[in-house]
Amino acid sequence: MSYQEISGEFWEIVKPLLEQFKRKKSGGTKPLDFRTLLNGIFYLLKTGCQWAFLPSCYGSKSTVHEHFQRWTNAGVFAEMFRLGAGKYEELQGFKWDWQSMDGSLVQAPTR
Repeated sequence: MSYQEISGEFWEIVKPLLEQFKRKKSGGTKPLDFRTLLNGIFYLLKTGCQWAFLPSCYGSKSTVHEHFQRWTNAGVFAEMFRLGAGKYEELQGFKWDWQSMDGSLVQAPTR
């Protein structure tokens, strides 16, 4: 499964959502670029890899995970979804007359 990093157009849309998380105090190590961290989170979500196997080009697994937790708790990803759905509606439109959903529930193996 290949992974394509987020586009510049998408980044410009979501960048303002992350501004509130910028470090306010100086000192310590130089903070990672939020775009790199977001690419790491999306890489993990798309490929399904474990946090321990996240490629180091996205930063340390603990740093990426910490930002994922903070942004999730603050509703950043829900807002990204809302903005993305609005843009899709504007460009393509949803076909509300027909929708489909698939899923299954199975018990996990207990060994």
